[in-house]
Amino acid sequence: MVRLSAVQPGESHTVTGLYIHIPFCGAKCHYCHFASFPGRLAEIPRTLAALHKEFQAHQGETIETLFVGGGTPTVLSPAQWRTLMGSVRQVFTLAPEVEATTEANPESAAPEVLSALRELGFNRLSLGLQAAQDRLLKRIGRRHSYAQFETCYRAARSAGFQNVNFDLMYGLPSQTLADWRETLDRALSLNPEHVSAYALTVEEATAFAHEGVEADDDLQADMYEAAADAFESAGYVHYEISNFARPGFECRHNLRYWRSQSYVGAGVSAAGYENGVRRKNTEDLTRYLSAMETGGSVIEEEVSLPEPERVGEELMLSLRLREGIKVSQRAMELYGDVLRRYRSLGFLTEDHETGVWRPTRKGWRLSNRLFQELLTPSA
Repeated sequence: MVRLSAVQPGESHTVTGLYIHIPFCGAKCHYCHFASFPGRLAEIPRTLAALHKEFQAHQGETIETLFVGGGTPTVLSPAQWRTLMGSVRQVFTLAPEVEATTEANPESAAPEVLSALRELGFNRLSLGLQAAQDRLLKRIGRRHSYAQFETCYRAARSAGFQNVNFDLMYGLPSQTLADWRETLDRALSLNPEHVSAYALTVEEATAFAHEGVEADDDLQADMYEAAADAFESAGYVHYEISNFARPGFECRHNLRYWRSQSYVGAGVSAAGYENGVRRKNTEDLTRYLSAMETGGSVIEEEVSLPEPERVGEELMLSLRLREGIKVSQRAMELYGDVLRRYRSLGFLTEDHETGVWRPTRKGWRLSNRLFQELLTPSA
């Protein structure tokens, strides 16, 4: 395995996480609202060159977590992966215990790609399953069968991945509670270290939105409870609204988001958070590539939140986590009435000795109501 550069004793670095967006895929899923561009694979080399230039603004920074998302990152060939990681290593210092994750789809994560990823230091794989029924996979626009998923998963284990996440979705069109329970059972039978279970949200400009698909809130609530019961009973820690992990396998990169820690976002549509400032790149691939090649800016949004909004956002993000948050006096001044009201409704609990507030499962299931209020300071 290629050794990654490590932090040397006594060196001082900015420590952060790095998210890289690979905006290419074989076909766009019917629910997908992310920046992804089927049919533009010929632009991968230009994109890799643009990413290298974008990285250079962070020369010498240390990254503790790396996450490559998309799109479908595994459409990159082994040679293209080597180019990408060569750029990362030229610019960044990788911490000795770096968590390096990439998303992968079963139809494109061939054994040679998986082997190259392990060779390059990736130690965590996030596999998109979504559902265990082939009819549902076809309905949502996936390009793999359940059998292909299992084959890919076993190939990932053979390649040496000892930390694997499954992405699942519930509330899909025509999906029944029995379908969902079967998906949960099949996922559990494979014993992944981590599972993310997301409710279908019909976003604007997606194929589902054009079809007029609507989510069934009551059925999704039942499916959420079924997932929580199944994974908790199997020994997984329900550590975030939609995420379950074997103890010690929580996703460290995503924890950076929820704990309001810094991270760099690189690539079209990527978002970052540094020094209290949130930035988001353009979602237009043509504009992104042109700007990177001519020295222009790819940043579409840059926001430094006023203190009340920043405090509310930190509360909102932290209350996605089972660990909760020790609420400051200032936060209580701004949001105390909201927190106390939702505690009385059974959404939150308060540890009076430590000052830590935590979400309940009911609070997670109905979290949108609480989170909307936390984005509106009362003082």
